[in-house]
Amino acid sequence: GSILSLSLSNGAESMSNRLGADIMIVPEGYDPHVDSILLAGKPSTFYLPSSAMQEISDLKDEIGIDLISPQTFLATLNASCCSYPVQLIGLDFDSDFIIGAWMKTKTYRKLKDGEVIVGYRVAGWPGDKIKFFGKNLTVAARLEQTGMGFDAMIFMNRATIAVLSKEAERITGRKMRNDGSLTSVIMLKLKAGYDSSAAASEINRRLNKKGIYALFSRKFVNNIGASLKTVSIIIRGTVIFSWVLSVLIVGLIFALTLMERKKEFAVLRSIGASRKKLISLCFAEVFLISVYGAFLGVVLGNAAVAVGSPFVTEALNLPFLLPDFSVILGLTVCSIVIAVLTGIFSAFFSVFKAGRADIHEIMKGA
Repeated sequence: GSILSLSLSNGAESMSNRLGADIMIVPEGYDPHVDSILLAGKPSTFYLPSSAMQEISDLKDEIGIDLISPQTFLATLNASCCSYPVQLIGLDFDSDFIIGAWMKTKTYRKLKDGEVIVGYRVAGWPGDKIKFFGKNLTVAARLEQTGMGFDAMIFMNRATIAVLSKEAERITGRKMRNDGSLTSVIMLKLKAGYDSSAAASEINRRLNKKGIYALFSRKFVNNIGASLKTVSIIIRGTVIFSWVLSVLIVGLIFALTLMERKKEFAVLRSIGASRKKLISLCFAEVFLISVYGAFLGVVLGNAAVAVGSPFVTEALNLPFLLPDFSVILGLTVCSIVIAVLTGIFSAFFSVFKAGRADIHEIMKGA
């Protein structure tokens, strides 16, 4: 539960830090598609009107736009690098202010034609060849894990994706866009002091009728944050409920177990074992059982997180980024300690009751 909650928090923070843009310009009616692309990496192909870049540039000074960077989306067919279609994104590296911020300075550079940057979940390392629409491309770099849909995406320059778009049209037999547009999303960064909400509203007021829609990215992040808060409360509530329930169940199990062994305790007392010794033996047994149970629970819990995290991401449609190994190790140790203490605490009353019982009463009850 702790790892799941922390992974969702890490994913939301990663999304907020890496999204980069204050406003995203998408075709009108396609704003829900952006959610599924950014969060789940769902392959999509859609385009803005060819006049979109000029329309936005004309508003640059009026609404305080500092940076403008267009992107092109192209959903692939099944490829050798992946077991399912992936999202190709063409970037304008001269104006890009998003992807470059994710990568180490040594790794990041403008891509040449035919080169790509692959997401964390895409098979391929620098120097490898991957093929899309019959064209061989060279992997130039690899992104670190983001916990978002970007992990299943492949980035290239816009000249390369234009070539792939023509091949896609030839293979599928249909045109991607009648007006020849190759711009799917426009990312905007505003100058300091300008309100992104007001800017998005102004863009929508003027350009909605032209098929252009401004998505306020902070609102998008806030919506995800609200969903994350609800899920986190549910997870933490479940963890607390499970702990309380485990105290009651484990305590009951130890009480029944010790009651069934009254004859054994009577024999130990009759051969000279003191009450203190009997209590220490019971606590030692409880400790060992708790340790074994804690280790088994932690192993199964970590396995469940490792196997189930992709399904959690898909089911919740929230960014999911596992914490570093050191954090997971710390949570593992804490979980073991808490589980062992829970076992000892649960058996505390039963152990002392068994150890303090009179030998004659024990023999009589046995």
